[in-house]
Amino acid sequence: MLKNFFLFFLFFLPLYAANPSLEEMIAQMIVVGFDGQKEGDKWVEQIAKDIKRTKIGGVIIDGKNIQNSTQLKKLTNYLKAQTISLPLIVIAEQEGGNNSIFEPKKGFSSFPSAQEMANTKDIDESALIYTKMSEELFACGVNVNFSPVLDLSPKAGLNEPQQSSRRYSSYEEIITTYATLLIQAQKKAHIRSVVKYFPTAGSNLVDDFNSEVNMTQNWRFEQLKPYYDLIAFEKVDAVVMSHIMQKDIDDKFPALMSSNMIQKLLREKMHFEGVVFVDNLRTSSISPQFDFKQRIIKSVNAGADILVFSNYFADNASMPFAVQKILLDAVKTGEISNERILLSYTRIKAFKEKISQKKSEL
Repeated sequence: MLKNFFLFFLFFLPLYAANPSLEEMIAQMIVVGFDGQKEGDKWVEQIAKDIKRTKIGGVIIDGKNIQNSTQLKKLTNYLKAQTISLPLIVIAEQEGGNNSIFEPKKGFSSFPSAQEMANTKDIDESALIYTKMSEELFACGVNVNFSPVLDLSPKAGLNEPQQSSRRYSSYEEIITTYATLLIQAQKKAHIRSVVKYFPTAGSNLVDDFNSEVNMTQNWRFEQLKPYYDLIAFEKVDAVVMSHIMQKDIDDKFPALMSSNMIQKLLREKMHFEGVVFVDNLRTSSISPQFDFKQRIIKSVNAGADILVFSNYFADNASMPFAVQKILLDAVKTGEISNERILLSYTRIKAFKEKISQKKSEL
């Protein structure tokens, strides 16, 4: 009898050991920015420790991390080498246009904005441009890009947010066409696209998430059409949520904290099964009635999978420590269920498996 139990224990122990802990699953939901540009820099080494200790699931690259392509490749390779389980997400935001963090003075190519692409470049030209842009990102070690923007430009005569070169067009068919070209080019370059901002960013696209935006009066259901089409044709792996209020859909919470917006609209009605990102959780575009803890808990309960923070520090602690503590405590008190964390982990794991695919498998 004892022998049989021992054999049973030896057989099933690896299976249990392979299951991630709650802390490890929560870590995969956290992406942070950091200072530094190379191995040996103080905060690069701190991030490396966080990755090795399974405290975060990814990093986001900013201009402060970039000297040139060769340096950035060394940096991202060093950080990727610290992982002991799932691949590291390395996020950049490259849309083209004048405000890119990949500056020509640092040796990168200059690419047209979304608006310029749609106004001046045909399909063949655009495909070539997006191929080059994607290959430059891949050469730097980036594997996730927060692009393209699917927001509709304002139509003449309507009281809508001001024009932005980050939008392709006021016509959903044009947006879908050019967004598809970018998504396909990035996929071929081994980069996963994260489309944004669902369901629309409104004026936050112009003011960099510095104000609360109520889109209830300016809402057009055409805003959803690019998402509907791209999801239906299985082009969307991940989505970034916006911060807008649309009170006809949810009169209490902004989009990134709204289960009506994420679960009911995006997932149930639009059949989206991929990863939902939220970022800019500390900006003034979210009502001050929600403190940092509430923003995190409500976003996760609404259906957010990955929380992105551009800065490494919270108020009195590191961001990885602060966010993990908030989520662990919320699970212990029953504010967030274990099942909710497991569901996000399962989606993230599937997303990362796509990132780690060989080019021949794409």
